[in-house]
Amino acid sequence: MKNKLVYIVLFVGFCVNMFACSDGKGEALLPEPIPNPTPVPKYTLPTGKLIYIPDELQSNDFTKEESQWSYYRMDYSDNFIVFWEKGFGSNPFTVTDQALRVDIKDLLEKAELFYDVNVNKLKFVETGKSNTDKYRMMIFLKYQSEWLATGSGYDDIIGALWVNPSTCQPVGSTIAHEVGHSFQYQTYCDNPTSGCGWRYGFGENEEGGNCFWEQCAQWQAYQIYHEERFNNYNFDEYLLSCYKHPLHEAPRYANYFIQDYWCMKHGIEFIGKLWREARRPEDPIEAYQRITGVNQETFNDEMFDAARRFVNWDIDGIKEYGRNYVGRKQCKLIASKDGYYAIDPAECPENYGYNVIVLNVPSAGVKVSADFVGMAGADGYRKKNVDKAGWRYGFVAYLENGSCVYSDIFSEKEGEAIFECPNFCRKLYFVVSGAPTQHWRHAWDDNDMNDEQWPYKVRFSGTNLYGQIDVDPDKTPEDITLIYDVPVSLSSTDYTSSNVQIELQKLCQSFSLTPGQISDKWGKEIIFAGVNKDGSLNTNSTANEPGHWFDMDGNICVWGKRAQIYSELDKDNFIFKVGQYPGHCRTGEKYTIRQCLVYGYETGQKVQATFVFNITIE
Repeated sequence: MKNKLVYIVLFVGFCVNMFACSDGKGEALLPEPIPNPTPVPKYTLPTGKLIYIPDELQSNDFTKEESQWSYYRMDYSDNFIVFWEKGFGSNPFTVTDQALRVDIKDLLEKAELFYDVNVNKLKFVETGKSNTDKYRMMIFLKYQSEWLATGSGYDDIIGALWVNPSTCQPVGSTIAHEVGHSFQYQTYCDNPTSGCGWRYGFGENEEGGNCFWEQCAQWQAYQIYHEERFNNYNFDEYLLSCYKHPLHEAPRYANYFIQDYWCMKHGIEFIGKLWREARRPEDPIEAYQRITGVNQETFNDEMFDAARRFVNWDIDGIKEYGRNYVGRKQCKLIASKDGYYAIDPAECPENYGYNVIVLNVPSAGVKVSADFVGMAGADGYRKKNVDKAGWRYGFVAYLENGSCVYSDIFSEKEGEAIFECPNFCRKLYFVVSGAPTQHWRHAWDDNDMNDEQWPYKVRFSGTNLYGQIDVDPDKTPEDITLIYDVPVSLSSTDYTSSNVQIELQKLCQSFSLTPGQISDKWGKEIIFAGVNKDGSLNTNSTANEPGHWFDMDGNICVWGKRAQIYSELDKDNFIFKVGQYPGHCRTGEKYTIRQCLVYGYETGQKVQATFVFNITIE
């Protein structure tokens, strides 16, 4: 009976609910289903410029956290979007492995700096006419220890770069270089029908690579990191290869100075203009000649002018950074019995390449001359388009105040160049450049044997090769003091230095010895020593031999806590390398150090040549 009552109550309750929820026609209304809540994404898409989704990433779902590239793992600035792979987690700066750690904030801040330079200073893109007005450039950070630094772009729409962590530790010229590539890529994106942007090689049928991409990306990076033009290993490569064609494939990371010369003549925006206004299939030289309106003869004059200015970095915009690197080592020459010196085939100039011949400095007012003979087609040298041979040549004087004096530009196949040595001349050079009467493109084929050479020989009057010095052997040797002011760049990480080429003629005259005799007597009759503040000598090298470390008082010490300044002598070329201990010096500090050569020319008789370096840390 009790169970029946329960069933009746349940039935009545059910009927009441049915009628209470009817539509008035006796039909029951079922309750509306409660929808599942829409998941709220844990990312925020940026406002402003859009994120371009490249064709090759259409299958990558950016809204999913497990995708290779995801909105869950991104950050952005006004002009860049950066994505990182899953291995980094939510923040690459908190990765346990320091080798894989990246400060995304620093990356974006530096990227914005690089963007500003390329857009507003160099004008690689034109604001209001560029896809960068609409889209952010893209950075993809790979979770790998293997080096990766590539700049280019996507779909002829927007620039992009792909990097691994080590390229961002810290963010510097490497990333600036790759952003530079992204802007090179962008020039074509913004002008796809014009044929600009050098998306082709300079060989036959546009074959081969294009070294101008690398040259210019280096130059673009050095618009921010100015001193790296001179204190990185590519600078040494440039000095060793300057006789090659400026578009030669081998030193493509080192040929970044011609851009500075062109900007000195045409303004800092010129290189961006060159990229935007080039027309396929031009190479950069053809584009330059068309845009500036110069013919081949004038272009040859300009390239020689660039070469002679490069000897002492007499170029607006970079001279302040290059003043510690003026001068060159002697190029390779072959002496003949008639007094001529022929350029060695190993360093013979190609089209627009150049040689620097270092000369002895005569007295002020002395007229020096060079008897020049071009030898195109001579045996032992490469022969190509010999009928289009040409040269430019002339003198360069570097004065004590850091300014330069130049001779006229000479171009005769056989001719005489004359120059009056100016007052206060510290260094003297003769420069020769290859100057073909007709331009042709240089192919990137990794084969020097099909590259042109423009051999020559030259004989000097009133001077001679640096180190070829006539002395009076009967003159009694005497003491001499040579004083040099040496600026050295401050660095907390690098052993920055400046080169000091000693006044060899003065040294030889004081010792009554030729340079060869000095070399022969080295370590025997001639001893190299450091000089302490009290004048005492130390013949033991404490830096790279022969050389010394000095403390703040100018006394000789060893490498370590007391060490401030070092000076090392290249005794084969008579060049001192004077530098600072990273982190030990301060801007504006001044040091005076001394080293010497002691020559015992007779028993009990000796003279001393003292080299005084007054160093300023800058």
